[in-house]
Amino acid sequence: MEVGEKVVYPMPSYVLYRTVAQIQAANPVEIPYDETFTFPLQALIEAQGAVTFIASPNSPLGNAVPLDQLNTLAAELKGILIVDEAYVDFTDQNALSLAQKHNNVILLRTLSKGYSLAGLRLGFAIAKPSLISDLNKVKDSYAVDAIATLVGAAAIRDQAHKTLNVEKVLRSRSMLKHQLEALGFRVWPSEGNFLLVRSPQQSALKLQQSLKNRGVLVRHFNVPGVEDKLRITVGTDEQNEFLCRLLKEEIMTSQ
Repeated sequence: MEVGEKVVYPMPSYVLYRTVAQIQAANPVEIPYDETFTFPLQALIEAQGAVTFIASPNSPLGNAVPLDQLNTLAAELKGILIVDEAYVDFTDQNALSLAQKHNNVILLRTLSKGYSLAGLRLGFAIAKPSLISDLNKVKDSYAVDAIATLVGAAAIRDQAHKTLNVEKVLRSRSMLKHQLEALGFRVWPSEGNFLLVRSPQQSALKLQQSLKNRGVLVRHFNVPGVEDKLRITVGTDEQNEFLCRLLKEEIMTSQ
């Protein structure tokens, strides 16, 4: 893409899109979600980015974009639509059919989430051969090392193990949601391996710092729409129980 061309994405979303655009001397264009986190389809179409990034499911919101809306977006855009499916293993929909149907759609997947291999730093793209050919022209010659390739291939072949991991996360996510709601937290629906929550009393930043001081790391985003919320990754059941005990203590202390 040319210097100054538009890289478009809705916000709040994955903050690295802005960084990547700036590294390439592109023009990042952020389309805000409204207060209900409704997907801003028409505004994204009107922006007509050279590249449009859509995280589905979205982080930190947790919501997936309906397939019919992604299909409309792909059809109406003149540029490339990149659907970031990092959290796709935790939801029951994906955009594979769009990569088959449209010449301008690229899907991004990673082994960091559903495959529980965050340290491997391995991902891949799915698109029409013509798009993959264009990507090969600009990629690093040695982007993926031999060990990561072998481990990643083995993980992808072992779908039974991946499915067990995902099912475990989904069960724990449901339990954690109920535990947090019992403490008075507002919990948004999630199709990722995390929950977006709002404390019944303390400010999000203050609570995040207090938990950090006690050895528990949760994410606070200083971004309009989520500045009063925290993103909590689903841990083991033991970790979730420990988190909830700390949160209960924080709530009691602040009363």
